[in-house]
Amino acid sequence: MNLHPPRVRGKPGQPTPPAFVLGPQASRHRGFILVAVLIVIMLLSMVVVSLLFRLKAEDAASAAGAGSEQAWAAAMSGVQEAMRVMGQNQPGSLDWQDNPRAFRDRLVFDDGSDRWYFTVYSAAGPDDREEVRYGLADEAGKLNLNTATETNLLRLPFLTPALAQTLLDFLDADDTPRSEGAEQEYYDALPRPYTLRNGPLSTLDELLLVRGFTPRLLGGEDVNLNFRLDPNEDDSDQSYPPDNNDGKLDLGLRPYLTVSSYDLNEDNDGVPRTNLNDPLDPLPKVDLPESLVTCLGLLRTNKITIAHPADLLEAKGRFKDPSGKEVEWESGVGPAELPILLDLFTTTTEYEMTGLININTASVRVLQTLPDIDEALAESMVSARRALGAERRQTIAWLFQEGLVDAELFKQIAPRLTARSYQYSFHVVGYGVPSGRYRVLEVIIDLGQGKPVITYLRDLTRLGLPFKIEVTQEVTRG
Repeated sequence: MNLHPPRVRGKPGQPTPPAFVLGPQASRHRGFILVAVLIVIMLLSMVVVSLLFRLKAEDAASAAGAGSEQAWAAAMSGVQEAMRVMGQNQPGSLDWQDNPRAFRDRLVFDDGSDRWYFTVYSAAGPDDREEVRYGLADEAGKLNLNTATETNLLRLPFLTPALAQTLLDFLDADDTPRSEGAEQEYYDALPRPYTLRNGPLSTLDELLLVRGFTPRLLGGEDVNLNFRLDPNEDDSDQSYPPDNNDGKLDLGLRPYLTVSSYDLNEDNDGVPRTNLNDPLDPLPKVDLPESLVTCLGLLRTNKITIAHPADLLEAKGRFKDPSGKEVEWESGVGPAELPILLDLFTTTTEYEMTGLININTASVRVLQTLPDIDEALAESMVSARRALGAERRQTIAWLFQEGLVDAELFKQIAPRLTARSYQYSFHVVGYGVPSGRYRVLEVIIDLGQGKPVITYLRDLTRLGLPFKIEVTQEVTRG
């Protein structure tokens, strides 16, 4: 029996065919399998790459987030330092205005990879050579919009009667528009209507809700709020923002305005003042000039009320003494007695006195908003105060003592003035070296509540680094 299969022979001259041959369907099937395997491998590779990218992204995000939090902590250290310094500030002192040692490139901590610093800074005054100061700005050195009159407003640059009246309509409680103002009817007709304030502003940026007030009017050319003239802010209309290309930074209305200032009706030792118009309010337990004691006794005996303690400066009159006899009377309040009178006495029961202007810090522009103060007199005031010591600056009496104003003008402007502040604004940047991570904050603090508190805080980091990081010193925390 033949157990071998028959041999398949080809024709003469042809090769012998293989034992098994795949047909067209089998070839396509094997091709599909190979393609499927390749797709699976590609998908697995993409998943692996995606996971690696995600891990790296999460690591980067985590590092960036940690860096951002560290920059925030450094910036808040600057806020706390500003509050500490101001909490120890003595009446009449101006060391907080520009103190690089306390506020510039202060080292907070070293985490091993970065050294973290803060810098506190504010806009420099118009007479300063530098663009910024390493210190704080006095809110009482500005005109408070919530107490300003139309006359005050019109003495500021850029403000027209229409703008002033529209602002006053925005603030007042009635619905009657001034001749060039606008009440709720105007805002109701806008494409996106909104309700006007009808009360005091809470922030300066609320001005942008008032008809006619624009970002350019409020902030000038300083679009990134860094108080420095950047190239795009001094190139005419070549790039945003539009500017006048004059080589000077226009800060708009911001340096002149506030909504935060108020003074406390206390003397410089923190003791409530004695009300001259209240016969039951005991006199301060301090040594007073005899002429002042006599003056106060005659006022109370004759039940005479006065509008402001300054009204007693070089005052004269006819009054009845305790026996009922009419006598010629002189107040006895002159240059020597005036500081004591202004510090210890008041004529109002109001405890928080809103909107008083600090004669020691106000700019020429702001001083000109006071009645009968022209540019020349305002410049003389600013010039004279530079030579004064801290003790002389503790009250506004130096205006009269230095011969800058006479008694009548002093009485007129004194009710609008103070010699101190409880509210301060500043910017602070927290940053790391060498990473360059940073956070920028705009802050207002208030010392009138018993201890320093933050009343306003805005993150300005999105506007960019305010200046090139160049650490010039390292001052560790004490």
